[in-house]
Amino acid sequence: MSQPQSDQPDDRNRASFAASSPWTPVDAAAAHSESRRSLLELRDEVVRRPPPAKFAAIDVGTNSIHLVMVEITPDGDFRILGRDKEMVQLGKGGFVDHVLTAPAQDAGVAALKRFTKMARLKGIARLRGVTTSAVREAHNGGDFVERVRSQVGLDLHVLSAEEEARLIYLAVRHAVDLGAADTLIVDIGGGSVELIVGNAERPRLITSHKLGALRLAELYLHADPPTMGELKTLRRAIERELRPVAEQFAETEFPRCIATSGTFENLATVCAYRRGARDLEPGMQLRASRAELKSLVADLARMTRDQRSKVAGIDARRCESILPGGVLLLAIGRLFEVGEFEYCEMALREGIILDHIAAQKAYLRARAAWPDPRTRSVVQLAERFGASREHGEQVARLALVLFDQLASLHRLDTRYRDLLHAACLLHDVGYAVSQRSHHKHSYYLIRNGGLQGFRDSEIEIIANIARYHRKGRPRRSHYSWEHLDKAVRPAVRMLIVLLRLANALDRTHYSVVRSLGCRILDDRVIVRVNTNTEAELELWMARRIAPMFEREFGRTLAIEASQSSPDRASETARE
Repeated sequence: MSQPQSDQPDDRNRASFAASSPWTPVDAAAAHSESRRSLLELRDEVVRRPPPAKFAAIDVGTNSIHLVMVEITPDGDFRILGRDKEMVQLGKGGFVDHVLTAPAQDAGVAALKRFTKMARLKGIARLRGVTTSAVREAHNGGDFVERVRSQVGLDLHVLSAEEEARLIYLAVRHAVDLGAADTLIVDIGGGSVELIVGNAERPRLITSHKLGALRLAELYLHADPPTMGELKTLRRAIERELRPVAEQFAETEFPRCIATSGTFENLATVCAYRRGARDLEPGMQLRASRAELKSLVADLARMTRDQRSKVAGIDARRCESILPGGVLLLAIGRLFEVGEFEYCEMALREGIILDHIAAQKAYLRARAAWPDPRTRSVVQLAERFGASREHGEQVARLALVLFDQLASLHRLDTRYRDLLHAACLLHDVGYAVSQRSHHKHSYYLIRNGGLQGFRDSEIEIIANIARYHRKGRPRRSHYSWEHLDKAVRPAVRMLIVLLRLANALDRTHYSVVRSLGCRILDDRVIVRVNTNTEAELELWMARRIAPMFEREFGRTLAIEASQSSPDRASETARE
C-alpha cells in the first residue's frame, strides 16, 4: 500500500519548493520595507470575500402593502431583486372608531403570506416588516400584529410617526441629489402625510400629520361627487393643520419639492397624459406643476368615484382617495409656495433597507473592547447572532429599574441583577435561527454559546430567563426547566416576569418609554410609564403580563401612562 503524500517537501525538493512557494520566508529587512498595501493585497488573495446578503423589506401601510427584495453587497450597496404591491386599504373604514376592520385584516394577512413566500423562494432569510399609522392608531392594532406573527410568522415593527418620516428622508436622499439647498419632501400616505425639510447633509424638519388621503376621504367626503361645502371643509382642515409648519419657513424659498407615494404618482401620470404623452417609459421623471394639479383637481371634484376610476393614469382602487390627495397637495403648494412637484419612486421601504445597511456598518465600526470579561462575553454573543443592541439595552434598562424598585417584594440577592441584565441583552438571539419559537432557540444558543466568566449554574439561569421571555410559563415537562436547580426556580420565575414586562414596554423597538416608576401598595403594584410619543402597543402588551405578575409577586399590576414633550430631558433610570 502506498504511503499518503506529505504536504511538506522532502529534502530533495526543498530548494525548488522554496523558490516557488508564496509562503517562503523572506529577509527581515526586505519585509520591513514592504508597504502596507502589499499586505492588504495578500489578505485579499487568501480571504474569500463574503457573498452578497439578501434582505427584504415589507411596508404595511394604511393604503398599500409593499415588498422590496434586495441583494446587499459587502461594500454596502444594494441591487433590487424584485418588488410587489397589494392595495389592501388596511385602514379603510376604521378612521372614525380607530379600529382595523375584519375584512381589511383578512386581506392584509393574505398579502403578507404571499409576500413572505415570495421572499423565501428568492432565498431571503432576513426580512423586516414595518407598519404605520393604521396599526399604530388602531385600538386593535396589537391584535393584528399578534395575528400576523402567529399566522404569517412575521414580526411587524410599529413605526413611530417620526421614525417613518426619517426613513422616507433616507430613501429620497439616496435616490435624489438634494444638494446644499433645503428641499421640501412630501409623502402622502393613506393615514398620514410626512413633511420633511432638508438637504443632502441632514434634515432640518421631520414632521407627520394625520392627513392621509384615505383618512381625508373617509372623514370629509361623503357625497358622490362631493359637495362644495365638503370640499371647503376639507381645505380648511388641511390648512389649519399645516399652516403652523409653513409659517416656520415663511422666508424660505424651496427650489424643489420631491413627492413620493402612489397618490402623487397617479396624479403626475394623469397630468402627463393631459399634456399629450402617449406612453410613459419606465424610469421617466414624472412631475406636475401646481397649475396643472389645480386644473386636474377641479375636474376630479366634478366626477363621481366611478368616473374617476376610468381616468387614464388613475388606479381604480384610488378613486376615493385621489381627490383628497390632490386637494392636500395643492394646499401644500400654496402654503409653502411650491410651483412644481417631482416624483421619487423610493420611499419608506427603501428607507428600511438603507437603515439596515447603515446599522450593520455602524455596528462593525462601533465594536469596542469591554473591560469586564462577563459583559464582554455577553456582548460578543449578542453580536455573533445579530441581536438588536438598541432593543436589548433598552429592555435591560427597564428591567433593572423594575428589579431595583421592586426589591422589597422579590428580596433577591444582587447577583440575580447581573444575571437578569445578561438575559435582557441576549433574549432575542434565537432570531438567528428562526422567528418562530425564537425564545426556545435563545435558550440553547445561550446555554451552548461559550459565555466566559459565568458558572454553569449561572448560565442555566440566564438561558431560562431568556427562554421564557414570551409564550407559555415554565413547566416541569420542559427540558430547560427540568435542568434548572429547584432551589433557584422561584427567583427565576420572578426574573422572567421582569424581563417580560420590560420587553413589552419596548414592543416597537423604538425606546418610546423615557422613564418608569413603581409604587407598591398592600394589594397592588402601580407602574407609571412616561413616554414621548404614542405607546398604545407597549401599554397593550404590558397589561397582558398582569396575571403572571400577580401569580409571582402576590400583587395585582396596574399600568398607568403619561406622555411628555419629546424635547424634555429623558429621566429614564439607567444602570
